[in-house]
Amino acid sequence: MRVLVDTSAWVDFFNDHPSPEAEALAELIREEADVLTCGVIVAEVLQGLRRSSTRRTIERHFLDMEWLTPREPETYLLAAGLYRDLRSQGTTIRSTIDCLIAALASERNALVLSKDRDIRLIIESGLLGVRALPIA
Repeated sequence: MRVLVDTSAWVDFFNDHPSPEAEALAELIREEADVLTCGVIVAEVLQGLRRSSTRRTIERHFLDMEWLTPREPETYLLAAGLYRDLRSQGTTIRSTIDCLIAALASERNALVLSKDRDIRLIIESGLLGVRALPIA
């Protein structure tokens, strides 16, 4: 199982905030599942860290993971089209990054672990065929 873990799940996990997403991430790590990341997720997680010692430890963990990289220009075109399609259906996504994350997951046939409202809306739209990691 390949799972792209969104910033919202990482933040809960690193802050020991009890949430179904943080628990699911802990279980993925225990099971040694294929936990994936990408540049924008790492940037979002690291920009919120205040202590440099914590940052270095987390950076090392991210460096050990598989990183999904956008195909240029295809992934960006897919993300932009997704945004437009959702907007035409009456759903406005607040961040282009969420469209990019969903596009990466779709292209790489990865599940998404997120508690982000916009990611959830993208998944529920069915436009990309991207799926959320089922959480108990």
